[in-house]
Amino acid sequence: MKLKFIVFITLLLSTVVSRAQSITEVYFPQFIQGAGTFNAADDRKVPFVCRMTVSGLTPNATYRYYNRFVNDPASASIGEGAYILVKDSGDFVRVTSASLASAGRYGTFTTDTTGSYTGWFANEVSSVALFTPGNNIYFRLVLNNGNNGITVAHRITASNPVKVINFGTDTAHGTALRGTPLRYGSPKQFILLYDNLFAQGRPVTGTFIESDGTDNSIANGYAPFYADSVNGVNKAWGTIIPNTLSNGILHIAQRSLSGSLKRLYLSFNGKWPSPSGSVDTKNATGGLDNVLVIDGSRLSIINFRLNGEATDEEMITMEWNTPDEPNAREYVVEKSTDGGKTFAPLSTQKVAGIKPVYQLTDKRSESTSFYRVTLLGKDGAKIMSDVLAVKGVIKLNVYPNPVQSQLVMQHPQTEAGASVQLVSIDGRVLFSQNIQQGAVQTTINVSKLLPGNYMVVFNMNGERQSKSFIKK
Repeated sequence: MKLKFIVFITLLLSTVVSRAQSITEVYFPQFIQGAGTFNAADDRKVPFVCRMTVSGLTPNATYRYYNRFVNDPASASIGEGAYILVKDSGDFVRVTSASLASAGRYGTFTTDTTGSYTGWFANEVSSVALFTPGNNIYFRLVLNNGNNGITVAHRITASNPVKVINFGTDTAHGTALRGTPLRYGSPKQFILLYDNLFAQGRPVTGTFIESDGTDNSIANGYAPFYADSVNGVNKAWGTIIPNTLSNGILHIAQRSLSGSLKRLYLSFNGKWPSPSGSVDTKNATGGLDNVLVIDGSRLSIINFRLNGEATDEEMITMEWNTPDEPNAREYVVEKSTDGGKTFAPLSTQKVAGIKPVYQLTDKRSESTSFYRVTLLGKDGAKIMSDVLAVKGVIKLNVYPNPVQSQLVMQHPQTEAGASVQLVSIDGRVLFSQNIQQGAVQTTINVSKLLPGNYMVVFNMNGERQSKSFIKK
């Protein structure tokens, strides 16, 4: 009798444990685009994607599911909104009417031996009050019993909310952001955007790479920029970003259906290459009318910067690295001394193994110089970094020193607006004059100065350089 009681208790406990379902964030964006005018054909939608792990289910069981949103984790609702079924093969499927009974309106997944499953889920908003901008809403996964059931058996809800924002120009809203076809992109991969370099915490937003096979058109309520320039465009993507990103988007992760990282792209200042120059994702104000466009063919995977600890008046040290190192054959560093109009090769470095950082030291010019790095790929591709501007160092020489009457100052060739000042040892400006454009030497009459120590200050383009001299 005692043995039977123990068996009964064990079975009871295992049943209780099996019912303790939970959902855990893997990649769970913070923001979702909200309804536009609450007219079904004018929701101005963009996709929302996340990757989640659901646990506590029956091991090795195949579940039917759909994914929606609710306003309260404790709600008994099946949720609101349309959803897009992510398929490992074939086209994704857009569903506007939830059902666990009708084929084509539910997805399926099979749990592992522990009763868990990890996968991608995609959603879009609908014209209901739940998706009012400013709301916090909760991702909900609705399941059958894992045994061909056609009714709802489980409602599993994420613990963290997603913030609803809509397109607009003020700080409470968001701005449209899209990417032209990615050079290394593939349809049905996923884009996650972060406001920090190391992808720490939750992504800002997430979307998928077209073409996924769904009709994301204006007729289906999608934003015009998405419907016209992203939907069905091979390797393009589009999303919304909040207008309150002080850092902007610094990290773009491109992930596969399996969740593996395919490419990552970094920006150190929130600016990204665009077809007409660059776009700034910091504190955007474009809304839906001024769409930010990232040029996928120019999306730099080369992180090029100055090493501040290895920079002095005479020499600078540049450094660069790339996550695409395995595909690189060599790097060519180029320099421009004519304002960035033309570039000439400065150094070529062959790839030898995987190095975390490459470095190159160069002598600082007297005028501003421009540098860039071009990655030459094993496949013949050429990828260019952003251009790095390095201000020139102003080099002065004064003679004779000590001086009796005429002080000669040698300086870089002057541009319009350059000037010179004589300054006393206590900081008082005693004399100031403009210097003729194009001059490389200026003579100053110091005969009326009292004997003592002085400074001559050279000003050009907002930069100042000084030299001391002694008046006899």
